[in-house]
Amino acid sequence: MTGQMISQLKQIYELERFQINYYMSQLSTTEDTVLNKALIKIIETEKKHIDFFTQRFTEAGIDISKISTTIANLAGSIIGESVELTGPINICRIGVALEGKALNAYYDLIENNHVDSDLLEILIDFQLDKEFQMLWLQHYAGHLKNNSSRKNKILNDSLEEHPTVNINMRWI
Repeated sequence: MTGQMISQLKQIYELERFQINYYMSQLSTTEDTVLNKALIKIIETEKKHIDFFTQRFTEAGIDISKISTTIANLAGSIIGESVELTGPINICRIGVALEGKALNAYYDLIENNHVDSDLLEILIDFQLDKEFQMLWLQHYAGHLKNNSSRKNKILNDSLEEHPTVNINMRWI
C-alpha cells in the first residue's frame, strides 16, 4: 500500500467512526421507530466497515492514531447531540451529507490508487452500503417532509373549503 492509499484509508476509517458516533447519539433522541431501526442497521454496517479497516491496519502494521480516533468519536457525538434538537428531518439530512462525504472518499480511493482485486471488491461493497444508506436517508427525509406538509395543510384548510365537505354539502 502506498502512503497516499494508507492516508485515504485512514480518512475513511475516521469518517466511519464519526458516523457511528453521530448515529448512535441519535438513537435516544427520536421516537420515530422506523428511523431508529434504520439507524441501528446503519450503525451495524458502519461497525463492520470499522472492524475491517482495523483488522487491515493491524495486519499491515499501520498505526491508527488514538488522537484522531478520539476526535472523530467526540465530534460525532457532539454534532449528534446538537442536531437532536432539530428533529428527524435534519437527522436524515445530516446523515445524507455524511454519507455523501464518505462515498466521495471511497470514489477517490478507488479511482486514484491501484487497488488489488480482493480489496477492490470489499471497497465497492462498502461504497454500495454508503450509497444505499444515503439514498434511504434522503428518501426518508422527503417522506417526513411530505407528511409534515400534508398535516399542516389539513390543519390550515378551513373546513368549508375541504373537498369532501364541499361534495357532501352539495348533496344536502
